[in-house]
Amino acid sequence: MTTKIKGLILAFSAYILWGVLSLYWKQLGAIPAYDIFAYRILWTVVTMVVYMGLSGQSKKFLFELTNLWKTKTIFWRMVLASILITVNWLSYIWAVTHGQATEASLGYYVMPLVSILLSVIFLKETLSNFAKLAISLAFVGVGVLVYQTGSLPFITLLLSFSFAFYGLIKKGISLSSDVAMLFEAGVILPVSLVYLLGFSSVKLESLSLLENILLILSGAVTAIPLLLFSEGVKRAPLNQVGFIQYINPTIQLLIAVTAFGESIASGELLGFIFIWIAVLLFIIGQLILMKNPQKP
Repeated sequence: MTTKIKGLILAFSAYILWGVLSLYWKQLGAIPAYDIFAYRILWTVVTMVVYMGLSGQSKKFLFELTNLWKTKTIFWRMVLASILITVNWLSYIWAVTHGQATEASLGYYVMPLVSILLSVIFLKETLSNFAKLAISLAFVGVGVLVYQTGSLPFITLLLSFSFAFYGLIKKGISLSSDVAMLFEAGVILPVSLVYLLGFSSVKLESLSLLENILLILSGAVTAIPLLLFSEGVKRAPLNQVGFIQYINPTIQLLIAVTAFGESIASGELLGFIFIWIAVLLFIIGQLILMKNPQKP
């Protein structure tokens, strides 16, 4: 098996796990989203500290974190990234536990197109004709959703923009993915602990054994897909890894409709169609660019 194939398998595995995570969070639907998120942060830190020790990489972690502290600009960019990923994770958990998994899946369909738009605005990158058309259709789709439903698809926009800005903020930062995960969760940990100890109405002893186990495992559930993805992109071309990213929202959407009993209202369907066509055009454009990088 070639290195590239191994990388694609690792990335594919990560996207599959991210896709089915909605089933995991749904099992905790009786617990407030804020509590689920706070415990997720706590157990992510614990998981990464254990991983750091068992992998024998303590020196690497300490070295990178020390350098990060010394480089204030990068340090504050990582703090901002931590806040953005917090918004993303909390929004996703809230959406799944409040019957809006369909809107959440749509957010991850739109996210790559938002990332492209941000790269043009902030990094002055150029767009292919396919990308221009895809972004235009995606915004038409959002406009149709607003018109048909009478309100902004808030969860969709919050998820797509928070993760897209998260990627933009982290662009060019050379911190290892596992160190970055520990740092990002560590930044939010004090807030999570204050909430759990001072404001949460949920007591662990009042939860079922299954719920307690799921909360404890939420750290590993957070860490494993990201580590698989990080190892995948080291081995496979990023454009090919990016190609299979739509497995994630597609699985989320199928689960929302089949397992959670959610539906797409007729008024929303037209907006969804515009966005799905935009995604299809984006994929076609990427295929063309892969075969002929000089083609606009």
